[in-house]
Amino acid sequence: MKYGKSDSATVMLNFINEHYLPMHEHKILAGINFAPRPENAEESEVIVNEKALKHFDIGGGDPAKALGEVISIENKSLTIVGVVEDFHYETVEEEIEPMAFRYFHYGTNGYVNAKIATQDWSSVMASIETAWRKIDKVHPLEATFYEDQIQEAYNQFSVMIKVIGFLAFLAISIASMGLFGMVVFTTETRLKEISIRKVLGASEGKLVFLLSKGFLLLLSLAALIALPITYLFFDKVVLSNFAYHEPVRLTEILMGFLIILIIAFVMVLSQTLKVARTNPAEVLKNE
Repeated sequence: MKYGKSDSATVMLNFINEHYLPMHEHKILAGINFAPRPENAEESEVIVNEKALKHFDIGGGDPAKALGEVISIENKSLTIVGVVEDFHYETVEEEIEPMAFRYFHYGTNGYVNAKIATQDWSSVMASIETAWRKIDKVHPLEATFYEDQIQEAYNQFSVMIKVIGFLAFLAISIASMGLFGMVVFTTETRLKEISIRKVLGASEGKLVFLLSKGFLLLLSLAALIALPITYLFFDKVVLSNFAYHEPVRLTEILMGFLIILIIAFVMVLSQTLKVARTNPAEVLKNE
């Protein structure tokens, strides 16, 4: 079957030789890798990714059945000899697009990918620059590491995470200080009531529960409002910009709420215990 102008679409092209796929550890699902060939050999083969098969319905999306099919790329008929597993060519914001690998000879323009195992990077780079000058004495060597390119591509996400983390820390700190102030004010204004209840036989546990239940009720009400909003915000707004992302798990949201609840409980408990253990005689003698 031939896929030509009637099934045209934009396909990402990557010109490689027989060393590219093994070096980058791309998994070949069906077929074979390119074999070395003379520079003047006529181009007749192509390797595609899974997305290309699904997009054009080649071989019913089955890598094994797609082998031997002929597709037209830039008005050139090429036979599919291999299918590689889909991989991210861009950042995770972008959806994986149909991709085709065509054979590339060293004599043409392009990029050289090298895997280097060394600890002496300065010496290696100096050797590479020396070899480059023998090839091109006019243009300087432009070399970058994949790790640096990946870090640069995701730099904006790192900054975003840091900003969100700082704002979350700031919001929790301000809310905690406000809650602490409310607890101190409430316990101090109810000091006489607590003393009377203690004289009448109320235990420390009951007094702590009496003082704490109002705050715990407010926290529970706030959680019922905030948790669904948080889930919808991340699922429909933040993560909607990413073509591929893990769904927001309920355990992740509940874990955040549990941390907030522990902080609030420690603040409330510390102050209510202080009031509950106050000597009622010291309080009531001044009344």
